[in-house]
Amino acid sequence: MEILRPYIKRANQISATHSRLDERAIVFVNPTRPLPRTPKGTIPRSAALKLYSLEIEEMYATIEQDAGADTLSEVQPPEVWTHFDIVSAWISGRIKDILGWDIDTTVDLFQRGMDSLTGTMLLRDLKAALHASHDPKLQAYARTLNQTVIFDNPTVQQLALFLVQHIASPNVPNSRPATVLDNIRSMIQKYDSNWPQHPRISSIRRPHILGERIVITGTAGALGSHLLAQLLANDRIERVWALNRRSGGDIRDKQRLSFEDKMLDLKLLSNEKLIFVEAALEDAKLGLSENLYDEIQNTATIIIHVELLNAWQVNFNLALQSFEPNIRGTRNLLDLAFGSTASIGFPRFALASSVSVVGSSGLGGQLSEGSVRLEDAASTIGYGQSKLVAEKLLESARRAGLQTCIIRLGQLTGDIASGSWNTTDWVPAMLVSSLSVRCLPAAVGTVSWLPLNIAAGVIIDTCTTRDELPSVIHASHPHPIPWLDIMSAFSDVLAARVGSSLPVVEFGEWNKAVTDSAASFQGSDVDRYKRFPSAKIQSTMDGMAHADQLLRSRDGTEGIDSAGTVHLMTTRAEQMSEGLRSTPKLGREHVEKSHRSLA
Repeated sequence: MEILRPYIKRANQISATHSRLDERAIVFVNPTRPLPRTPKGTIPRSAALKLYSLEIEEMYATIEQDAGADTLSEVQPPEVWTHFDIVSAWISGRIKDILGWDIDTTVDLFQRGMDSLTGTMLLRDLKAALHASHDPKLQAYARTLNQTVIFDNPTVQQLALFLVQHIASPNVPNSRPATVLDNIRSMIQKYDSNWPQHPRISSIRRPHILGERIVITGTAGALGSHLLAQLLANDRIERVWALNRRSGGDIRDKQRLSFEDKMLDLKLLSNEKLIFVEAALEDAKLGLSENLYDEIQNTATIIIHVELLNAWQVNFNLALQSFEPNIRGTRNLLDLAFGSTASIGFPRFALASSVSVVGSSGLGGQLSEGSVRLEDAASTIGYGQSKLVAEKLLESARRAGLQTCIIRLGQLTGDIASGSWNTTDWVPAMLVSSLSVRCLPAAVGTVSWLPLNIAAGVIIDTCTTRDELPSVIHASHPHPIPWLDIMSAFSDVLAARVGSSLPVVEFGEWNKAVTDSAASFQGSDVDRYKRFPSAKIQSTMDGMAHADQLLRSRDGTEGIDSAGTVHLMTTRAEQMSEGLRSTPKLGREHVEKSHRSLA
């Protein structure tokens, strides 16, 4: 760092404030793990970030840990902490220093350039200012703050109000459960209006279409890649517009890397029917040229909204309002569909939603393939709430004449061919931790994990049917197996790594072994999370262990999903998809392939 410091200083002298380098945010590349390269010699951003994800997380944690240090006492605090206007002005000033521009006090910071790093920097300044106030109560309050306060109050006004209220009245609760439903309703009302008054009603039964022309968003993701591969291999598909978020890298390189990881046919990416499109769905015209927008609007037959330009991030920290661009993008895609002048009528519209719209609906809960009432939605995270809002927009669009289908996804696993599984998912994290503590967790009940390629097939089968689209279907394994069966298979397969089969112990016992081992680990945080990755989602593991304990006290747990998971009914989905009906039960072969994804 001493060698780099003069160059960092020189670069910062000629850079805008918001683009200056913070030496604490520099991660060094390990010579034994060189950065990946594309055939063109460029560095693919997503693959590089994945390779060094643990080091990046430790960097963020270090910055946050230093947030209240005495070395940061040079941050000048506001004159008083109990006056809203003064605190609001102080926060605005700190944000301008961090981002480099003024931001309206009512605008979501995460929609205007703030990310995890800059959010951590704001938290650091906030805690430093509280320490600099030399008030023991304020200093004690600073030690209670973490990034959640930034995520939960993502505008200047909200953050200022939160601070003023809690400093003036320390007993004010941190959560605002009474407002959650109001926030969801408000977001729905904002985008659920001005639907066509006299729409062209799409026929219930479609005419036979020789060449489907399909718009799909988020193809660089895991599910999106499988969808793209199956669409390109389908002779009934004439055109595929693959819409992805604008970024610094070449989307073709990212797509190629994703295909390679999942052992998908790379030759498909040379198919002439494929058109990659860089888009901005939050813009009214999706960020497309007028000609391209008109071409898509007037010729597309199906729109499959997998994720908003790879940006509908599964970030359980963010509040609902931080997902507003994703919701706005969904509405813009629906408007695209309603503006169609195609002779066959409006294009069909399918949304990949999530079981997280209902959160935890109670132990042993089941969810039918239908609309979820706002009052019944138990999700306490912004991600699940945003998916619920999007579902409500599709319901309104359906009433206005568009054929729509909400496809709620359960837990997805690696595909049947490669077994490639996102290593940041909770199941791989649990398994890696199990290797470290030399045991696996036991849970009562069953699992309904569905391979990615099957889920992709369900979506395509449903969208291309000549029959009327169902309003809601569920993509979840129709043939659940006992949790103990899948863990027993993993125990045998993982034996090669540790020399013997791993014993399967009660979930609570396993969870305690992991938490104790992670807490007593003497190495760096990077090495700790490599060995015990489930510790990063410890609250989730604690919740699953608690749910399993409650289920064990019940009589009759047959047919109940394990660890508090909501069971998704699949009656309609099985009617729509032969592939889903005939999905083989998860077994040793799938486990043998999936375990290769583990670090």
